[in-house]
Formats: sequence, structure tokens, C-alpha cells
Amino acid sequence: MVRMNAVALGLILAFSNVAQASADLSELSNEIVQSKQSALEQGQRLLGSDYIEKLTGKSESIHSSVYTPDVSNEQSQQITQDIRYVILVSDAMGKRELKQLFNALSHRKDVSFVVRGILPTEKTITDVGKRIINLVKDLPEVPNINLDPRPFQKVDAEFAPQILMYKGQEIILSATGLTNPNYLFAEFEKGKSGDLGNFGSVVKITERDLTEVLKERAAKLDKQKLIAEAKDRFWDNVRFTSLPDAQLTQVREFEPEIVVQEDIVAPSGDVIAFAGERINRLDTLPFSLRLVFFDPTDERQLAYVKSLPNSIHRTKFIATRFDRTLKWDAVKTVERQLNAPVYQLQPELITAFNLQVIPSIVTADNERKVFVVSETKMED
Repeated sequence: MVRMNAVALGLILAFSNVAQASADLSELSNEIVQSKQSALEQGQRLLGSDYIEKLTGKSESIHSSVYTPDVSNEQSQQITQDIRYVILVSDAMGKRELKQLFNALSHRKDVSFVVRGILPTEKTITDVGKRIINLVKDLPEVPNINLDPRPFQKVDAEFAPQILMYKGQEIILSATGLTNPNYLFAEFEKGKSGDLGNFGSVVKITERDLTEVLKERAAKLDKQKLIAEAKDRFWDNVRFTSLPDAQLTQVREFEPEIVVQEDIVAPSGDVIAFAGERINRLDTLPFSLRLVFFDPTDERQLAYVKSLPNSIHRTKFIATRFDRTLKWDAVKTVERQLNAPVYQLQPELITAFNLQVIPSIVTADNERKVFVVSETKMED
């Protein structure tokens, strides 16, 4: 069972690699649509390129003289670290032939087997995994089997078995109807390269190219439906950052100082700030906004914010939450009442302005280098 689980896990993990980024809430609708569309388009681009790391290929059948290891030959053969062998196989070769081949070469760490894709009778990658597990579950050692259409594509393989000799990432030798890696190595030492031709009986690969299967399935997706469903689910899953209601009407001051933890040195070698030095952000960046933090689902707070007088400072309204039941009208409803954009509170702002309760209005005294936080208790 351990052997079976290892193969299944390898296939599943390999496939998972296929299918592998402030927010103005008034613009979230477009963002959701664009991000979903981008994800679909990215997935389709990946389908045509390098998207699967571990999988298996397909080929015709091998001749009955399946390769059996010659121990003395293997001991004398010098196998370099950058040389490896990939054998293209197919279900059409037959269970007996495949099991003999796997058993003969499972001890070779430089040899792997690949399957091209899915049989016409199979629906999912899991079906392929089950088929492979049934082939190897009784073997004394588990061979390295992958589901990967790319080696087949590189040599336009339509028949199996076929053996490919790689040096690094480049195919330097190949042969059809052959499964003996030692023979290819001997030919390589003679200086040969390229396709050596056909050496035995082969079969027509019955598995469909996984790339083509996934492309077809992606083309059948109802993109607009997926986008609509994603938009509809957004308001059920969105997370809000809450603050307690003010229990006291008061004005606080907050000095936005940071303490330098280590020397800040310019490329020229000049020290910009020394460790332990205190820096007030308002020294270098004056603040000219009025920030209004509130909960628009609380009628008292919404009425209070609507009653605020005009300010010489540009005002930004920041909400801790919205009415989920209104879905995408939640933000627009509040914006219509305030006649201004409304933003969602992000956790970073709580720290940046030392927010404690709502409603709070934040402005800055740039002369004294402090933020002024006005907190107001709502009357029942």
C-alpha cells in the first residue's frame, strides 16, 4: 500500500502543478471580473507550454524481447550525472509487456517512463493514476513513472515504445521499438546522435495528449458564468476589519514616530539615520487629508458622517463594513448618500493612525507634528 500511495501522490502532485496577485471598493466589481478573466487566460496559456512536472506518456507496444539488465554490462558502463533516459510507453503495449519492462528497469535511477495522457475510457487524472498503480503494485520496486505529454511532443511520437537519451535538457539520441538504455549509451560513445530508427515492433499510442484534452475542456468552460459566480460569492466571503463604538467623545493626539532599529546608510556611505534615532513621519511628509472612519451599517454613524461640515482638507470616507445583503449595491448605496467615494478599512490604517474606536476623524497638525483623532460617542 505504501508503494501504491507514493505513485498516486506523485501523479496528483504533478497535476496540481498545472493548473499554478487598498482597495477601492467602488472598483472591486471590475477587479473581480478582470482577475477571473486573467486567471482563465493564464491557465490556457500554461496549457500550451511548460505546465506539468511529473507525469507519464504513451506509445505503441514493445517487442516481446523486453530489455533485461545485464549486470556485468551495467557495472562497466559509466553513467554520467547529466545523462538520463526517458522511455515513452502506452497502454496499448499490454499489461504483461509493461510490467516486464517496469520490473527490468525499476532499479535504474537514470531511467523514467512517461505516459502521454488519458485513455478514451478515462475521465480524469485520477483514472490514469489508478491504471498505473494496478500495473506496479505487485512489483518489488516502484519504477519512476510520470504523466507528461512533452517528451512525446518533442519527437512527434505516435508509436511506442520509444527511448530518448537526454544530456541535460537536450535529447541527443532516440530509437523506436527499443527499451535498452545500455545500447543507446554504447551508440553515444561511438559518437552517434539523433534518431537511430526503428529496432522492433511497436504499437499505436492510444492515450490522448493531455495538453489537447485540457485545452478542449478549458474551451468548454462558461467564462461568463464563472465570473458571475465569483462576483456573487465575493460578498459572502469578504472580511471586514472592525473597531468598537466610541464610548466617550474626546480628542486625542498621536505622534507618528518610528524608532530606527539599525543605521540606514546610503550607497555613498553617508548615514541617513542612526540606530535608536526617532523619526517623525510628518517631518518629511505633511498630511493634508481628513479621514473619516465609520460603520455605514449603523444608522446613527451614517447620519453623523452626513452631517459633518465641509472641510478645507480633502475628505476620504473609510468604512469598517458594508451591508452584505446588498451585494454590489452595498458600496454604491453609501456613496450615493455621501456623494463621494467610500473605501474599506484596511488593518494597516489602524496602526498608522492609532485608531481605537469609531466614528473617528483624523487630521494632522503639521506645525506640532501630530495627528489629531476626534472620537464621538453616538447617542441612542
